[in-house]
Amino acid sequence: MPVSKYIQLCLSHPTEGYYMKGDIFGTKGDFITSPEISQAFGELIGIWLLSRWLEDGKPSRVQLVELGPGRGTLMDDILRATRGFKEFASALTSVTLVETSEQLRKKQNEKLEKYGVPLSWHDRIEDVPKDAYSLIVAHEFFDAMPIHVLQKTERGFREVLVGLDSTTLIKNRSPLDIDTTLASPTVQQTSSRLNFTLAAESSPVTSVLVASSPRFANLPTGSRIEVSPASFKIAHNVGNLVEKGGAALIVDYGGPRFFGNSFRAFRKHKVVEVFEEPGSSDLTANVDFAYLKEAMSQPGLFHGLLSQRDFLLKMGIEVRCNALMRNAINDERRKDIEHSVKRLIDPLGMGTQYQVMAVTPKEKPYPFLGAMDNVMEKTDAGAEKSAESATTKKD
Repeated sequence: MPVSKYIQLCLSHPTEGYYMKGDIFGTKGDFITSPEISQAFGELIGIWLLSRWLEDGKPSRVQLVELGPGRGTLMDDILRATRGFKEFASALTSVTLVETSEQLRKKQNEKLEKYGVPLSWHDRIEDVPKDAYSLIVAHEFFDAMPIHVLQKTERGFREVLVGLDSTTLIKNRSPLDIDTTLASPTVQQTSSRLNFTLAAESSPVTSVLVASSPRFANLPTGSRIEVSPASFKIAHNVGNLVEKGGAALIVDYGGPRFFGNSFRAFRKHKVVEVFEEPGSSDLTANVDFAYLKEAMSQPGLFHGLLSQRDFLLKMGIEVRCNALMRNAINDERRKDIEHSVKRLIDPLGMGTQYQVMAVTPKEKPYPFLGAMDNVMEKTDAGAEKSAESATTKKD
């Protein structure tokens, strides 16, 4: 089966899928996200979204939309940060959450119902209402989208499949420097009979995927690329919503290029083999932000990229941190607040591993004024060879 089908089954199977099970977030889960580290992260995203509403003339009907809201922590912080602005609160007609997991929907409802704003859930972004000004946020959403893996051979591109035939095995290499608690990176062995195999022939799907971006043309033999048509489709729909009125913020790890070997699995904050106990680990891959840009219906919609560090510093996270520390109940809590904020902006960690992309139909918004929108064209877009490893971390 394609890698995309394997990812879809492992993450979203109705009963055995990873996201359909218990609480997977936070220190007791398999990974921790920025909103779980500090409330300041979500508050500043809320302020950015509010600034777009103000800049666009205070539209009278607003919906907050989140793709993949997890436990609802980020939306909780956004609503808390913006509810003090009475005009905005009055204009806010709904909170719309794109979520397929019934378990997570229940957790989101428990966390967000206290605000008294109508909540609605949809399985797909296509079903999000289009009759209101839309403020959209997608944090660590696109990294969980299924990917196809393609490899260039002397006879053209062939798809990397998940199968049982070890004679055509392509080893899955663990990404470098993923977690500082890990030993030196190695190819992890598993008792699973599953392996990566290479399709013997090309297929119509492979041809369509290769043609979906001009950056995939003329790559040397041996190149491997990860392509997410699901991400392309969703990004296109985000662009359509924004064009009708609104703005979006996308925060994820990856870069302005495509990747070849970033597909990996996490359990208990560590990297594990992607075939180890399917359905029990988070499967993820780096986000190709250039591909998201190509999916937007109008080239001018895209702004960025900015590192998470630059975005948060320019949005005033240090000022917010100082305010939180002044109101802390004791020294221990003050130290926790300071440590959490430092972690978010760490130039050797999350601060540079995560990238921020803005989507607006108008002029470049703050704090993206100094960001280079043509970074996609200036960045070397060469694919990774099949022997290379990814270098992006996930906390």
